Amino acid sequence: MGHVVVDAELAGARRARVRVLVNTGATYSVLPADLAKRLRITEAPRRLKVRLADGGRKSMRVGTVFVRLLGREAVDTALIGPPGIDPLLGVEALEALGLAVDPRSRKLKP
Repeated sequence: MGHVVVDAELAGARRARVRVLVNTGATYSVLPADLAKRLRITEAPRRLKVRLADGGRKSMRVGTVFVRLLGREAVDTALIGPPGIDPLLGVEALEALGLAVDPRSRKLKP
């Protein structure tokens, strides 16, 4: 299966249209710090300990982001990653939006 990239509207105190990589292997969405700052995402007072794909563990900043995609809206928990990384849309966001990846078409489907 190839990559699935979609245009989504993300919002904190500000909104922006953003290309995000759909990552069905990630529980949480991940936003680069520069995008989180631009959207004015309010961060939680405590960090979240997460397990990375390589098996390592990391304490990461976390915030709440509003996601609008394919006419659907949801509130999502997003990890705040280093500046400049690609934004990722995780499984929790997909479930909240009622969407799934169609591996043949490489598109999101209800």
